[in-house]
Amino acid sequence: MSAIAIEKARLYERLVDVEEQLRRNEKLSALGLLAAEVAHEIRNPLTVMKLLYHSLELKFPESDPRAKDVRIIDAKIEHLNKIVEQILAFARTTEPRMAPVNLNQLVDELGLLVRHKLANQNVRLVRQLQPDLPLVSGDAPQLEQAFLNLILNAAEAMPDGGTLTIRSRLARPARSGSPAQAVVEFKDTGSGISKEVQKRAFTSVLGTTKAKGTGLGLAIVGRIVETHHGGVAIKSKVGQGTTIRITLPAV
Repeated sequence: MSAIAIEKARLYERLVDVEEQLRRNEKLSALGLLAAEVAHEIRNPLTVMKLLYHSLELKFPESDPRAKDVRIIDAKIEHLNKIVEQILAFARTTEPRMAPVNLNQLVDELGLLVRHKLANQNVRLVRQLQPDLPLVSGDAPQLEQAFLNLILNAAEAMPDGGTLTIRSRLARPARSGSPAQAVVEFKDTGSGISKEVQKRAFTSVLGTTKAKGTGLGLAIVGRIVETHHGGVAIKSKVGQGTTIRITLPAV
């Protein structure tokens, strides 16, 4: 019995370590997403400044001290522009590496990973997975990160316990010839999300108002789903829980 207890303790420690690693990956992804958004926000006014500066045609005699100032301003604008382009180029390197992914298996593995955390918070995990769900084309680590973010966000929304239901199903195309969609839904019985927060939940890192945690989880989910050519939708009422639905093209 002691050997089994030791093995369970080691397994629990490993699961905690893996969860922490995934959380660190979330922060790194958040940093990349934040950097890209900041770069986009800077590039537009910087372009305007650059155009206006050149339109002024500031030319002074070499003996005029302002000639040196003009050269410095021009060089610094170009320097800023190069920094912005480098940040955007770095952000583009996070594009997913596509391969067939079993979403049901992904959910099962995450359920094993977070089961102790959910149990400690008195959160019951219910999985309703369609057995014959087709594979999707995706980056398994990125999708794992997106799903983990949704699970942990749901747990945070239920500090006094509740139920998290994860469903998977196949959505038949509405039009003939369109690809089928694999759907994964995360439904919690937590505190819910206001309509105002729902509008920007998956879009902006800079607009986050979350008081606890990084506040970036849903923005990362939105970015990952977008790069996988999928869709994400949220249905929630304050005090009545939240359902987040992810759709991904089936293989």
